[in-house]
Amino acid sequence: MLPGTATTSTVAPDSTPAHTTTNIETTDTIVRNLPWPSLGFQSSEIGSNVFDVIEKFFANTEAPVCGSTILVLLKRFPNESDNSRLVSLIRSHHAILHVVTSSTPSGGSQPKTMYSAASKTNGIGAIESDEHFNIFSAWYPTYLYPYPVYATTIRVSGNGTKNLPGFYPSNSELHYVSITYQDHVPDDSFQNLNLRWIRSGDSRNFPFDSSDVSDHWYGGTYANDLIRFDKAYYWMAMDYNYTGQDVHNIQIRIYSGTPLNNWLPYSD
Repeated sequence: MLPGTATTSTVAPDSTPAHTTTNIETTDTIVRNLPWPSLGFQSSEIGSNVFDVIEKFFANTEAPVCGSTILVLLKRFPNESDNSRLVSLIRSHHAILHVVTSSTPSGGSQPKTMYSAASKTNGIGAIESDEHFNIFSAWYPTYLYPYPVYATTIRVSGNGTKNLPGFYPSNSELHYVSITYQDHVPDDSFQNLNLRWIRSGDSRNFPFDSSDVSDHWYGGTYANDLIRFDKAYYWMAMDYNYTGQDVHNIQIRIYSGTPLNNWLPYSD
């Protein structure tokens, strides 16, 4: 999706990008151009060519790509562990990468490469079951609230509280809060998270636990909520609780329906 326009591009590995102007046209284009079974990978050791697909998208000359929001539905992991060139390409176009990764991948050797690329481009990288891809694609911040206004990724283990960068919205309005709580196929180590924000005279939070994830978000690694923030400075913190001492990456994002005057900086 290209901000400021109504153009959507779809790219398959074996075709040129297709550019459409409505969700219905986009769906029709995808349905008409499903891949041939003969193009399937013959071995689980072969990695996804998603890097090539994204590079192909940016190389097109039919539609502008600066400021694009990219949504990848990933069934197979890439074999590349170094995503620095891909991240640089996305950043150079002021673009955002979102990824929905299958919890039952068909191959590839590097499960965290695309999650890392999403983290470094202000995007979301969730891991979900294939049958829920369509639901999570709709829940991602791609259409109504596409503009990132707050993005940080933290590493935690066990339980505790992590102070986060402060948040100062440009407008008083509804914002789309998106959080991923694991960077791998979900397991039972996750217990609960509680995103808290405080300003003078106002203290609120967005809590969720493992039962919420199962009941409301289909057992994946993604949670979201629509929350109003006023134009004021907020102190932010995350309370977390995991069993064991494994390290977990948590993506914390806030998106707006109103673009910023200046692009939100990327972070590693």
